[in-house]
Amino acid sequence: MDHRVMKEFIEEFYDIGRIQRVEVMKQGTSSEAKCIDSSAGQFVLRKLRDEQQAVNEERLHHVLSLQNISPAMVIARNGLSYVHLNNEIYNLQYYVEETVPYDQAAIHFVEFGNMLARFHHTAHKLEIVDQPDRFALSLLWSQVCDEVRGSSLAIVGSLEGHVEQCTEYVVRNDSMIHGDLGVWNMLFMKQKALLIDFGEVRRGDPHFDVAAALTSMIPATAGANECFLMLEEVMKGYAEAGALLTRERLYEQIHLWMLRGWLALIRERGVTSPMVQYIERGMRRVAVFKEILL
Repeated sequence: MDHRVMKEFIEEFYDIGRIQRVEVMKQGTSSEAKCIDSSAGQFVLRKLRDEQQAVNEERLHHVLSLQNISPAMVIARNGLSYVHLNNEIYNLQYYVEETVPYDQAAIHFVEFGNMLARFHHTAHKLEIVDQPDRFALSLLWSQVCDEVRGSSLAIVGSLEGHVEQCTEYVVRNDSMIHGDLGVWNMLFMKQKALLIDFGEVRRGDPHFDVAAALTSMIPATAGANECFLMLEEVMKGYAEAGALLTRERLYEQIHLWMLRGWLALIRERGVTSPMVQYIERGMRRVAVFKEILL
């Protein structure tokens, strides 16, 4: 959709004044986003995958924004937080001011753990329809097993053993989870974070979200002591909100999250030299987490 049509569309469906500028933002895993400057302020317009994602996000944002866990949605003239244009569906969020890159944020990990527990508690009580797990381990393995088994590189071949280990972990689907809670789906301010893009939300193990957040937030250069302190603070904050994380389950979900990432990259790019180096670094990280948690 060109910008002229986009401006007319937004002005028709939303009461946010005259549209002054439309700028493409970084595309997410389940949505496309544009920054909207209007006479009423700044907003983020997101094209969603389907109406079920739109309904889920409407329910989640309505409650989570009141708890300062996610940005608020703009209600359209139709009374909903999403609108249709031809065969596409969109929602509009208030733009969050003063965001910073993650590495410039001074995150308080106890408060972050507390926020994750409150998110899981709140989401669990809502009527949310599971979104498909596009990176399920069984699916990924079926798509790359021939390439992994055919590789002459020992580290690539060893992935089959990791798949077998992760397959043996007990599956727990006792909570509603974000499903893709890396730093790419958070907005960081100087001392706090907000969660965004709930296009992967589904029933699962809350440890999976914590694993995704921690492995993407803890710098790759962090030593065992630094990792230990961050883990302890997140677990402490989670417990202060009345929920518990276990060390064994957290390690299992870190292992699973990392493995899914390796297999997904092989699916998308094949086995390359940079990919092998990435997997080697990842395996060293998993070993550090294992030493800390078990």
